[in-house]
Amino acid sequence: MEKYQRQSELLDKYMANSCTKAEFDELLEMLKQADSFDAFDASMRKSWEEARQTPLLHTVNWNGIYRTAIGNRWLGRHSKFIKYAACIVAILMIGSVILYKKQPVPTVYVTHRVPAAQTKVLVLQDGTRITLNANSELRYPEKFTSNSREVYLKGEAYFQVVHNDNKPFIVRAGKLKTHVLGTSFTVAAYSPQKPMVITVLTGKVAVKDESSKAVAVLTRGQSATSRPGQNKLALGMMADPQDAIAWTEDKLIFENASLEEVATALHNKYGVEVKVADEKLAQQHITAIFQHQHLNNILNVLAKLTHSKYMQKEHAYLLYK
Repeated sequence: MEKYQRQSELLDKYMANSCTKAEFDELLEMLKQADSFDAFDASMRKSWEEARQTPLLHTVNWNGIYRTAIGNRWLGRHSKFIKYAACIVAILMIGSVILYKKQPVPTVYVTHRVPAAQTKVLVLQDGTRITLNANSELRYPEKFTSNSREVYLKGEAYFQVVHNDNKPFIVRAGKLKTHVLGTSFTVAAYSPQKPMVITVLTGKVAVKDESSKAVAVLTRGQSATSRPGQNKLALGMMADPQDAIAWTEDKLIFENASLEEVATALHNKYGVEVKVADEKLAQQHITAIFQHQHLNNILNVLAKLTHSKYMQKEHAYLLYK
């Protein structure tokens, strides 16, 4: 009687996935040596009834599996043992199907890259419209299935986000994290070695520098700039927020911009290297508007504004004193 109770107890533990390795080995040994399987009947019947209530993803060819795995020569005196072994396998496979159904579906990402001297408009699954500037890359989920809409930017983009209270829109660009519910704004984050700027055109945006933990909340016309080596966000105000997206209309607007920032913008727009010879010249600031201008015309104006010169060597331009 004690032996039967032990057999039933071990099988109950096995079905509940609570037996130890030693108890599992003991159960297998009992199965091998058993002359009667009466002690296993109650536990097997209970587990089988529970398992059969769970719908399968597809029909399983048990007869084929049985013939392949066992073969006819094992029939006869082992048939009852095989019956219980088959039941165990069936329950395990049903459990595997259930676990498989519960596995999260991996997120499929889409990546768009825009070369120099081009821009590109994207419309996401939620209706959000994004205009990518030259030399930019955006990676985003094909479908927004999580509790947020999170995208990854390298470069510059203009976002027109569809409002959704339940799914905030998050832009990760370098060390900056921009959090919105629905609004329009620009993000410029070409390189960790250069200033990164968030500018709001409509609505409200929360910006966080994940390196320094600095946080700013911006409204229409406001901007936040993160500069290398600084542990705070520099806030600014634009007279006309539309100037931040002038590049979408093939226009370059520089408002008190450093020559270094201007050189980066020219590189992206025209696809050529534009360098500034020394740090002092690079930090000179200009205010200017250019539209439908040839690069040489712009460089001539920059040279006059900063009392410098420029030279061309192959596909690169150098501004120098």
